[in-house]
Amino acid sequence: MTAQPLTSTKVRKFPCDACGADLRYDPGLTALQCPYCGATKTIAPSLTSVTEKPVDAALRAPRNVGWGAERKVMACQRCGAHTTLEPNISASNCAFCGTAAVVEAPPAETFARPEGLLAFRVPKDNAIQTFRRWLKGLWFRPNDLKSKSRVTSIQGVYIPFWTFDAVTHSHWQAEAGYHYYVTSGGKREQRTRWESASGSLTKDFDDVPVPASRGIDQSLAQTIEPFPTNELAQYEPSYLSGFLAEENAIDLPEALESAKDRMRDEIRSACAREVPGDTHRNLTVQSVFSALAYKNCLLPIWIAAYEYRSKPYRYIVNGVTGRASGTAPWSWVKLTFLGLTILTIVLIILSNQ
Repeated sequence: MTAQPLTSTKVRKFPCDACGADLRYDPGLTALQCPYCGATKTIAPSLTSVTEKPVDAALRAPRNVGWGAERKVMACQRCGAHTTLEPNISASNCAFCGTAAVVEAPPAETFARPEGLLAFRVPKDNAIQTFRRWLKGLWFRPNDLKSKSRVTSIQGVYIPFWTFDAVTHSHWQAEAGYHYYVTSGGKREQRTRWESASGSLTKDFDDVPVPASRGIDQSLAQTIEPFPTNELAQYEPSYLSGFLAEENAIDLPEALESAKDRMRDEIRSACAREVPGDTHRNLTVQSVFSALAYKNCLLPIWIAAYEYRSKPYRYIVNGVTGRASGTAPWSWVKLTFLGLTILTIVLIILSNQ
């Protein structure tokens, strides 16, 4: 496929009508608010819904480029994430890994503008409180984690995502195992009779999300799903005011393969449940994908990046639902003590038998 020339749109700014300062998007108000005089400005809701587009026609139509608002690009020298922020704001740390090794980078002139967006609904204070509760409640972690971790302030970041729809038709084959029991030498033993089995399965997928991010990988992003992508609104630069936004780092073909891999895992699990009997082995699945469609969008995530003993960790909050997850170091001393305790209990039980 040959891409058509890209188009661009006028850059917008959001001054306060009362004092002229820059307005910021407030998740609690779902509006723009002036941080100085408190004046608010409602964002007009989009009258156009975000719809899927066929994958095979993805590059045929011209696309808008840029954010549609003035942004400055910062590149992290450790994790490689490229985030953008307003030009009058300086970034001293990477939102994704907490490192101070961020440098200004030239904006990508051919960066394709997102088509859809979910705005932040969870206020910053709520995200900070959930982070503190999470950090305090961690088990089997170092005792000095809270005091020695270098925690940066939590930041709201719009993360680029692709979402995919598909209709799949699969054929599976396996050996189905049926348990039966025999008595030998006075002992009852379980044995398994194996029979060939096969079947077909049709499964539909809707809005399977794949992050197009350098800063957050798919396994971590999945821990705070789902995002209500059926509520996507048309991209509006106003929502980015006061927030970071990451540039798209994964293009459509690569994201599609990631989505298919995720779909295949779900299909395999569904086929495994279709195999009759008590157990199964040698399951093979062949799948055909059709009606492939996609959307590209920005999804809101609160991120607290911190370091512990020079290693980066992060905590993330779904900016719409508040669902949270994170990574933290383990205390091998505590885990070893737990293992020894369990072993001691087992030995005591066995010695009393």
